[in-house]
Amino acid sequence: MINFSIKNPLIVNLFLLLIILIGFASWTSMPAEMFPVVEKDRIKILTTYEGATPEEVEQQVTVPIESSLDNLQDVDFYYSSSSEGISKVTLKLKPRSNSEELIREVRDLTDAIDDFPAEADKPEISRVKTRFPVISVSLYGEVRSSLLFKQAEKIKQKLLQLPGVAGVGIAGDREDEVWVITNPAVMSAKKVSINLIVEALKKNIRDLPGGSVKSLEGDILLRGLGTSDIDSIKKINIRNNESGGQLLLSEVALVERRLEEVKSLGRFNAKSAVNMTVTKTSDASVFKVSQNVRDIISTYQLPNGLNLAVFSDFSKNVKTRLDTVKSSGLIGLILLLISLYIFLSFRVSLITAFGIPVSFLFAAIGMYSFGFTINMVSLFAFLVALGMIVDDAIIVTENTYRHIEGGMNPEEAAKRGVKEVFWPVVASTLTTIAAFLPMFGITGVLGKFIEVIPIVVTVALLGSLFEAFVILPSHCATFLKKGKRDKSKHVDWDKILKPYVNCMPKILDNRYLVSSITIGILFVVIAFAVTRIPYYQFGKVDTGQFFINIEGPITNSIYDSENLAIKIENELIDELDETEYESILTNVGLSFKDLSRFDLGSQYIQIIVSLKKSTPQGFVDLIVTPLVNLDFDNFGTRERSEKEIIEVLRDRLSNITGIKRYSFKKAAGGPGGSDVVIGIVGPDPKKLLSYANEVQRYLASIDGIKDSEHDQDPGKIEFRYKINDRGRELGLTQQDIAYSVRTGYLGLEVSYLNLSGNRSPVRLIYPEKYRKDSSKLYDLPIVLESGDTVYLSEVASIEVSRGLNTVRRRDGQRLAKISADVDPKKITPTEVTKIFDKEYKEKFSSNSLYDYYYLGQKKQSRENFADMKKAALIALAVIFFILAFLFKTILDPLVVLFSIPFAVVGVILGHILFDYNLQFLSVIGLLALIGIVVNDSLILIDFLKKIREKTSNRIEAVIQACRVRARPIILTSVTTFLGISPLIFFATGQTKFLSPMAVSLGFGLIFATLLILIVLPCFYLIMDDFKIYLLSLRSKLK
Repeated sequence: MINFSIKNPLIVNLFLLLIILIGFASWTSMPAEMFPVVEKDRIKILTTYEGATPEEVEQQVTVPIESSLDNLQDVDFYYSSSSEGISKVTLKLKPRSNSEELIREVRDLTDAIDDFPAEADKPEISRVKTRFPVISVSLYGEVRSSLLFKQAEKIKQKLLQLPGVAGVGIAGDREDEVWVITNPAVMSAKKVSINLIVEALKKNIRDLPGGSVKSLEGDILLRGLGTSDIDSIKKINIRNNESGGQLLLSEVALVERRLEEVKSLGRFNAKSAVNMTVTKTSDASVFKVSQNVRDIISTYQLPNGLNLAVFSDFSKNVKTRLDTVKSSGLIGLILLLISLYIFLSFRVSLITAFGIPVSFLFAAIGMYSFGFTINMVSLFAFLVALGMIVDDAIIVTENTYRHIEGGMNPEEAAKRGVKEVFWPVVASTLTTIAAFLPMFGITGVLGKFIEVIPIVVTVALLGSLFEAFVILPSHCATFLKKGKRDKSKHVDWDKILKPYVNCMPKILDNRYLVSSITIGILFVVIAFAVTRIPYYQFGKVDTGQFFINIEGPITNSIYDSENLAIKIENELIDELDETEYESILTNVGLSFKDLSRFDLGSQYIQIIVSLKKSTPQGFVDLIVTPLVNLDFDNFGTRERSEKEIIEVLRDRLSNITGIKRYSFKKAAGGPGGSDVVIGIVGPDPKKLLSYANEVQRYLASIDGIKDSEHDQDPGKIEFRYKINDRGRELGLTQQDIAYSVRTGYLGLEVSYLNLSGNRSPVRLIYPEKYRKDSSKLYDLPIVLESGDTVYLSEVASIEVSRGLNTVRRRDGQRLAKISADVDPKKITPTEVTKIFDKEYKEKFSSNSLYDYYYLGQKKQSRENFADMKKAALIALAVIFFILAFLFKTILDPLVVLFSIPFAVVGVILGHILFDYNLQFLSVIGLLALIGIVVNDSLILIDFLKKIREKTSNRIEAVIQACRVRARPIILTSVTTFLGISPLIFFATGQTKFLSPMAVSLGFGLIFATLLILIVLPCFYLIMDDFKIYLLSLRSKLK
């Protein structure tokens, strides 16, 4: 392969051109999006039971569903929430379960439930997906509601016709309905029961097919036409008297076209609005979809008083991350070229650096083949790979260049230089890939969220291996020249390495002391990290957008909450300067927890604040990114950071009356959710409420905890009615009474009518004076089948009570959930759970009926690291096997593996220096670091073993190996460090959360280089001493 490459440069370069073309085609064919679409290992069962209280939903819908699922083998656990009118049951699947088969099984089991309420909708069963929106559109203005909703529907249809648009979610709109408003007093006077009106509507509105007539002219279809318009509905005959007279519907009811009851309200920049969220298909580009939406918005003609605006354009975030990759990659490439030019020569630097784009294009082909997309996680993978892919090329080129410096012909130098390092480089690449195996071991949502990282790194490393042994030998033989040593040599390596080489004999003579000191430093630093540096799963991302979740009193109507929202909006507008905020979007009646979870209720308010771009905060923002994009006019104007603005607004909101609780949410660097979530299970709701209040107060008392809350809030006031003896005597049932009340107050969808091309429900309902006045319930007339009238208070006992706002359950037990966020500068979720365990573990262990679980980030951390530990052991075994295969011995691989723990010292020191918590991204940086450390150690030990085959003086062999291999080891460390240095020193805004990964790799590498050049030879000789001792012991025993 190497000889073929050197002798056939034309074929090699044509093949290279083919790879470049395929790579570019793959990259441009992949859709771009914010984050990968993750199919969570969860199945959701959503059931609507309109008008039912949370406890009615629990007992009549949720519990029957849970009972039907008890024996499912692939379900790890299930949890549910029952709120007003909605039941949500979520199944957490076991790893590697067949979700499609399980969905079919769940559907069969729920269909078999025979005691489901007839008024409840059929359960909707689906796999939970995390699909991120592309862009949102707001239609706003001070106009009449009907015009606003009509225009919103037209715009929605326009957006749905755009290529790549999967759906348009709409909030704040109201559909048309036909209301049949019946007055109970008139019904009583006319002796008309509610059942009589329902039957008349059902029998007269619906079209009914009549089959066909097979005549001489052919088949003729028969169709019975029902009532098709509002005027016809008014003329429906309810009953006839003995003389044939008709009682028409219009005599007992008012029939008119109405908007459905308000469930949610939208606002945009302090004006009434309908808000639309656009999602894309899996194969569409976020940039194209965003641009198409903007084109529609800019050209759409609106009536006077209406305006259109876009917000939450996630294509901007993706572009920012792409710019970061380009800027960081460009800086890293320039610094790499400069360093290679200084340390070696200009030709060598160009040939070596050429491996970076080739490896990246290999990774692009791999991503396309595996069906991945361009998103923030996959782009992050390229940043991880940036520091590693050039190592193979450096080792091969440097070894070839060393032979050329020694006077060898370039072609012969290429053959010999490449062949000498072939197996060590192959082994080092495979060990680096093995170092990323633990990431494949992570299961669940996080595992799927980051699965692209090890794949991109693996394919990029294989690409660098291909480039090093197929393309690079040809380029070295062709472009590296002989005889210009003095002109091209900018650094005198002999002079630089002389002090190091002179010190090595003394270091090796005192190898046990040096090794002991190093081990001591390792233990001290690790002990400091364990006790002083907290772990935090994911940092927060400065995206220029944050959420304010507000909850008003439970008794708030939707309009009370709207008035409260207006007060809050005014405070925000008063505090924020025009140079700081871009838009303020408000949803009243619903609050999104994340992209797949939301709360519904008239007391909820959610405000989304989109900030303007911040002023340039570093060298990359100010100079590099504008240069890369050739855009020098797009600088931001916002001076204050997100954090500063949030803290000021937090103080402002604390002074507003009418707010029961509020919390601020920022975008997380990974799968979202609260930092700390504690679930308490037990049988007694009152006891659970007591625990929830106690735990919330305790969490709030911990310094660093913010926005603590629990979900055991009392629900709305309930009027509970139950049939009494008088009602039974009259032949009534509980269902008759409940049906009369439900039909009149909630409204019964009797049938459907085609209005302006849309299918609109016909709703039977009482007038507002009954529905808005609770005292009217006692005197509600109920007309019996006989025509006689009784009042509700006569046939039913009525009591006033209050239940829960939401009833939660886990594995069949009532659940109270307490959640909180933390300030990572003061405390981490792990530290919070340690404090909580110390206070409550014994208390709960003494009560067998109640227990607590960690649900949020703490639970994820435990599961993720448990998975990673298992995979890490396998990875170490694989690395050991590769090294043993290369060295043909057991002890030498142990020397290389022994270097891995010492790389952690630099990681910890780097985090201390930059005041970072250890994070999940720090671990990814450590994995990359382990790969490089093993590579450099392997190259040194392999070369040392070859020298020892030629000399019997082991000390001289070690010193000579260190002198020869010091240059490539230093070069790989310097180039890797320079490649990621922009993320260490210049990262701002969205890219700041990537810095812990870069610090792990960069500073870990600095310390690891010193370790490899100084301490690793000591370890090698100590192991060699041990080998000699074993041999002498063996000879004595003989």
